[in-house]
Amino acid sequence: MPSDDEPSVVYAKDNKGRFVSGNIGGGRPKGARNKLQDDFLSDVLSAWESSGKIAIAAMVEEKPSDFVKMVASLMPKEATLNINDHSEMSDDELAGRIRSLAAQLAPFLSGGIGDIEAGDCCTERAEKPSRVH
Repeated sequence: MPSDDEPSVVYAKDNKGRFVSGNIGGGRPKGARNKLQDDFLSDVLSAWESSGKIAIAAMVEEKPSDFVKMVASLMPKEATLNINDHSEMSDDELAGRIRSLAAQLAPFLSGGIGDIEAGDCCTERAEKPSRVH
């Protein structure tokens, strides 16, 4: 109850008893849950702790396509790629990096890979890259 020196705050309401826009401080604070939500989430957690692993195993066995959909729905919608900038590398360093990556990819390539020798990255032999529009 407010003291005599503190003014009483009255929030405007419409004819159905709802707060009208512009009221500051009315209603539940942001992020606050009501008892029904708390009880529901508590029950969900209890069910998960007792049989969550069993339910996942059953879903994998009985409905694998639904399991894949569920996993995909949990994945982020966007991904950020961090592509390394190799503009500071010399031509020979870049060729070495390409050889290293080619060796790692060789088992997965059906036609094999070409050989790149050290020092073969001369600027006079470099082709102008095609432009993509």
